[in-house]
Amino acid sequence: MMRAFKIRMLLLLLIAFPHFLSAQTMRIVSGSAKFSVKFVLGTCNGKFAAPTGTAVFNEKSPENASFDIKIAANTFETNNNSRDKDMKSEKYFYVEKYPDIHFKSSRVEKKGGSYQATGTLTMRDVSKTVTLPFEAKKNADGGYNLTSTFEVNRLDYKIGEKDWKLKDIVTVTLQATAR
Repeated sequence: MMRAFKIRMLLLLLIAFPHFLSAQTMRIVSGSAKFSVKFVLGTCNGKFAAPTGTAVFNEKSPENASFDIKIAANTFETNNNSRDKDMKSEKYFYVEKYPDIHFKSSRVEKKGGSYQATGTLTMRDVSKTVTLPFEAKKNADGGYNLTSTFEVNRLDYKIGEKDWKLKDIVTVTLQATAR
């Protein structure tokens, strides 16, 4: 009888164990979206409002992870009102027609000590498959701090035109806290 009980308990643990490793859907509750781009007078640094969306992540099963993240394009800010207004216009982000920058993952994998999320990045009316490297640090509350730094060619997304005064490559750093 005791042996049958132990076998049942073992089976129950084996059945339940994958659920302990599975990831849960978390909401992005805070973060930042910063960028820098070189231009003729130096480097322009700016930011958008914090990203929003959802994250499904558990470092023990990254293959089950997914991300659906949006950034409000109209929150573009460089501390230069004239430039910010221009960047929100049809010439660049066209925020009236395309209010969000959106990333939706299709695959997540661990690479060395960090991770990579492959998915679709959409800006304006252009969607491209990209792979974003990221780091994940588990918080005491069970949530995660996620950080990614990557480069994007603004011309690939119709953000402005070729211009000798402004470089094409923009460096982006996203940070999101998911709970």
